[in-house]
Amino acid sequence: MPKSRLKPPKPPRAVLLSLGAGTGLKPVESMGTKLTPTKKAVATTKYEVPALKRAFAILDSLNGTSFGLSVREISREHGIPYSTAFYLLDTMRECGYVQRNDDTKKYLLGHKVFAFRGSSAQRELVSLRAVALPVMEELSKLTGLTTHLATLEEDEAVYIERAEPATFIRLNTWVGKRHHLHCSAVGKALIMYMAKDRVESICGGSKLLRRTDRTITTFKALWDDLRRSAERGYSIDDAEDEAEGRGVAAPIMDGNKKIVASLGFAGSLSQLPVDRMDPLGKLVRRSADQISQQLGYPIADSRVSGVAV
Repeated sequence: MPKSRLKPPKPPRAVLLSLGAGTGLKPVESMGTKLTPTKKAVATTKYEVPALKRAFAILDSLNGTSFGLSVREISREHGIPYSTAFYLLDTMRECGYVQRNDDTKKYLLGHKVFAFRGSSAQRELVSLRAVALPVMEELSKLTGLTTHLATLEEDEAVYIERAEPATFIRLNTWVGKRHHLHCSAVGKALIMYMAKDRVESICGGSKLLRRTDRTITTFKALWDDLRRSAERGYSIDDAEDEAEGRGVAAPIMDGNKKIVASLGFAGSLSQLPVDRMDPLGKLVRRSADQISQQLGYPIADSRVSGVAV
């Protein structure tokens, strides 16, 4: 007995109507009857671009994580094929709306999304921390030192993020800890490219607070130190804030070419001997450049790579 061929089911009326919407096609006829949408149906018709809607949904998902999502996680969360998720993410990456961490293979919000958040300082800090933290954790693992992210708040540097190494020697620091600008590496990095009159205004004039025997206490000496820092691209705290500690730091810039934070290492005198300061300074400068690029800052020149620390 020959097998009968089954005809595929006809799409529902609403689907037939939507297929012709906006395409210039004539209304679909079914069973000899012309389908004419009612006024109510016309009023509620939605014109959507599915791929664009999915892209916005993916951005919403990335906005809810500090560590990013992989292609597979995006595919599973949104119920779309792996290839579709990959093409959407790759397109948004090329346009600057997402970025890909080459180490974790995960995607994060890109610098163009951050630009939309310029009116919200808190959101900018959250984005900055999300971009910087993976870099900081890698640096602490590589060097065995505590890594800090600091921002300028009035006349002080404030830690907004930190990463610790898996060692027995750990510094007594915390998110929210404040430092003087003139004697800490993270503080100097925040002001090293500022105009002279602004630095003098922020730091409070010619007489500066002495923290240790090595603290810079005159504005002239501070300005000379900041010029040297600007030339090499990183600042130094040589037991100036605490007698038993040293630090190096570099500024982080955003797409508007403004310093938004500083990235720095801190450790004891034994952890940071003098001969280790320069290679660590170059490393932190390169890492700060990497974060700056992710925030939209154009790094024109190549930085030192393969530095032994």
